[in-house]
Amino acid sequence: IVDQGSGHFSVNDNLHFLGITRVLKGRLTPSRHHFIAFVGNHGAVTSPDVGAPPFDPTRVLVVDGGPHLPVMPSMPTPTLVIAADKGFEHAQALGLKVDVVVGDFDSVAPEDVANVDPGVTLERHDVDKDDSDLALALRFAYRVGAEHVDIITGGNGRLDHLLVGSLLLANSENLGRSIVTHCGSSRLVALGPGQSLALENIVGCLISLISLEDDTRVSTQGLKWNLALTDSFPPFSSLGLSN
Repeated sequence: IVDQGSGHFSVNDNLHFLGITRVLKGRLTPSRHHFIAFVGNHGAVTSPDVGAPPFDPTRVLVVDGGPHLPVMPSMPTPTLVIAADKGFEHAQALGLKVDVVVGDFDSVAPEDVANVDPGVTLERHDVDKDDSDLALALRFAYRVGAEHVDIITGGNGRLDHLLVGSLLLANSENLGRSIVTHCGSSRLVALGPGQSLALENIVGCLISLISLEDDTRVSTQGLKWNLALTDSFPPFSSLGLSN
């Protein structure tokens, strides 16, 4: 539980970790969504081609699939909405204008795909693929120049999907990029070696830090229980839970 003011944490060169915040009172300031300046299965792309539409990657929103409808967080209107398979149905339910749908289309209703607006780009991948629909949606965002990506997900559903979807932020392709996953009132970010994260207006929030590697060191300021670089932070331990 945050004591007062703001919280700050930074990491040394041996750290990969996930940070999860849950807003209990108030909310994170929308302007801080972009503060994380640190945090072969290609299928057919139906018209229009990736390079043809004037995609604006200034504010990219990826709508994840899954059985439950995501909650739309308070943020500026996205300039590019990418739906990951069933995320297309979720985006429509949220009233979002979808620009791109990416996936193998195994969970989105066939009639929704058949009746999609002709201005929407469909990137269809084979069902027998190595990457998840969310991973492919993130890759599409990078190809069109995204520097920051917000992901919304409804959570629940299959546990393996939830775990992989969370850990995607910390893999070699995404670590170091500016990505925030929103699930209900929670936010998820990943930090790599030497990176830091500042949070403001978080009094009444819970913050959890999860180490992903041996010999991780992290320092925090402004939290109720702070960590120092001299503290051992075992990987996958509960040490950083619910601060």
